[in-house]
Amino acid sequence: MNKQTFLSNLLATPRETGVYQKLVLFDIDGTLITGTVEHEEAFSDAFRTVYGVNTNVSIINHLGMTDQEVIIKVLKKNGLAESEIKPKIGECMDVMVKSFQKLIKGSSFKPLRGARKLLRELSERDVLMGLATGNLEEIARGKMRKLGLNDYFKVGGFGSDDIHRANLIRLAIKRAEKKFNFKPDNNIFLFGDTPRDINAAKEAGVKIIGVTTRIYSKEDLLKWDPDYILEDLSNTDEILTIIFPKAAG
Repeated sequence: MNKQTFLSNLLATPRETGVYQKLVLFDIDGTLITGTVEHEEAFSDAFRTVYGVNTNVSIINHLGMTDQEVIIKVLKKNGLAESEIKPKIGECMDVMVKSFQKLIKGSSFKPLRGARKLLRELSERDVLMGLATGNLEEIARGKMRKLGLNDYFKVGGFGSDDIHRANLIRLAIKRAEKKFNFKPDNNIFLFGDTPRDINAAKEAGVKIIGVTTRIYSKEDLLKWDPDYILEDLSNTDEILTIIFPKAAG
């Protein structure tokens, strides 16, 4: 080992040398934070600007969808064909981001109960955390920066990456492997609040922790067979027991 390599290893943080034993991924809206009307308004602005359609996302059940999926389904509901939608979807996403960045300045959304404490506790235990969200990356990161939470999330899979939610989880895992030498071994958890989160986690082969923090009740989510289900993120000890089962008892 030469001197330069020795010094690099000496100065490397544990995160750089691949000591993360757990990867915990989070959906954003309805899981970590309250809803953001600014995100919905950004959709409407982009629909008008790019497609000349005056509509909004409330005409479909968009909870748990990726932003690209929302764009397509809302516009199809308004009579557009996919052949008309897809060539402009990149432009639509760009307009959404720019609109959201303006709107968020006056936003008042906040973290849901227990979210901030849980992120702090997981960080102190050297858990690698990431986002697996249907939000476009710049919108997702904008929300997290607004609340001072962005630095917790070292990796992610975003709605700007892919239309399919399970692929966002796979991308987040690949990025954890590449950037942090993370080794998947039945040690990945996803927090989400919709049936689509549960299905995506199962498809991607990770453990799903369902939370009843939005419109879906415990009974609703149990129909989709999550690995765990919680009322919200406030019981930090219970969550740590799930993630670190050997520490229990």
